[in-house]
Amino acid sequence: MDEKARKAKNKTIGESMNKTLLRHASMRPLTIELKLDIKCLNKAERSKLFLYFTECRWLCNHLLALEAEAFRSFDTKTRNITSLDKEGNPVARELTMPAKFIQAVYASLKQDMKALGAKRRKTGKKNGRLKFRSSYDSIELNQYGNTHWILCGSEGDKNGRYKNTVHVAGIKRPIRVFGMEQIPGEAEFANAKLAKRPSGIYLMLTCYIPKHEGNAGSEKKPDLGLDFGIKTTITTSEGEKFDISVREPERLKGLQKKLARQKKGSMGWYDTKQLIRREYERLTNKRRAKANQVYHDIVTGRNLVVMQDENIKGWQKGLFGKQVQNSALGTLKSKLMSNPYVIVIDRFFPSTRMCPICGHIHESITLFERIFACHACGYTEDRDAKAAKTLLLAGKHEIACTLPEQKRTPVERMSDFGASYEACKQSALKPEAPSSKR
Repeated sequence: MDEKARKAKNKTIGESMNKTLLRHASMRPLTIELKLDIKCLNKAERSKLFLYFTECRWLCNHLLALEAEAFRSFDTKTRNITSLDKEGNPVARELTMPAKFIQAVYASLKQDMKALGAKRRKTGKKNGRLKFRSSYDSIELNQYGNTHWILCGSEGDKNGRYKNTVHVAGIKRPIRVFGMEQIPGEAEFANAKLAKRPSGIYLMLTCYIPKHEGNAGSEKKPDLGLDFGIKTTITTSEGEKFDISVREPERLKGLQKKLARQKKGSMGWYDTKQLIRREYERLTNKRRAKANQVYHDIVTGRNLVVMQDENIKGWQKGLFGKQVQNSALGTLKSKLMSNPYVIVIDRFFPSTRMCPICGHIHESITLFERIFACHACGYTEDRDAKAAKTLLLAGKHEIACTLPEQKRTPVERMSDFGASYEACKQSALKPEAPSSKR
């Protein structure tokens, strides 16, 4: 291909990419998790599929061992590399995976190094370098139609075969997948990832659907305030309580005891370790499912949700580590904070000590006081429900922080939350710690 033909081809590709990005900007991204049924493959194909993850690890460690100049000038067409074995001895390797996988590993490392450099420039501190990987569990499939393509529903070949299958580059036989019914009918497929987990290999497929398929037609609900806690995981301003904690099963505890009795490095030890990994994966899936269900119940049909930026990490390091570990508070918090209809209040706002009726701030409230009683106006309510109502009012800018030494009428109190919160911070000599609020 001459230079003129190459420029024309690149121009055509660029125009096509711009049209695709413009079309996806008006759509909603959706990630679908599909499990590959590798039993339909023969032994050689299964070994080849698992070998892709091993070769990605070899390539990743080889690139990390290169000098800066050699890394920048690395040719993605390279097939012969050198990696270290378990004893640290250099071993010559030959890559058999598709060229797109090599490019994806190289691009991913470049992006990680760029992010590491940006963090170093922002903080002004040395934050080390990327470490060698003992496993590589995710392969980027960044070009639909080349690295992967899907036949779903009534699609198939001319003989009607290969329905609900996925094709992965380098594997000739189509692979049957489970979970194809999750894909909406108007979905447009995009990039994907091959993820290796203890229970098998999954395809994390990204597709785009029209935005009107979101919460269109959902019933409108009133605004909501949320209070995070330990005993009761989520308490709303409407008095509803959610428990999103999932405890570790007895089977997991038994397997851990069994692993401690076995000889490290033996075949039985590796088998038990694999069973423990599968149990942890099952436990993580249960917690994620609970968090997704509660998140859907909270945000569907609401124009405003107010929550507090609780120090979940601090709770786990303190006295409530086991309770926080068994819950999905961190997952739910991250999902809520990414929602544009959720307002996050500063973690030092005294939602537990403030009265939502008169605005009086109490000096201190212990963890054993589960009923809030205001001495100024006589208001009494459940501690967590009251805190959720206080956060909702603060998010609406309908409450003002009244200093304890001042006496103001509701008419005299300021209605602007920003100014009142500054007054609260100035009056609070010892801000209430997150671990003592619940």
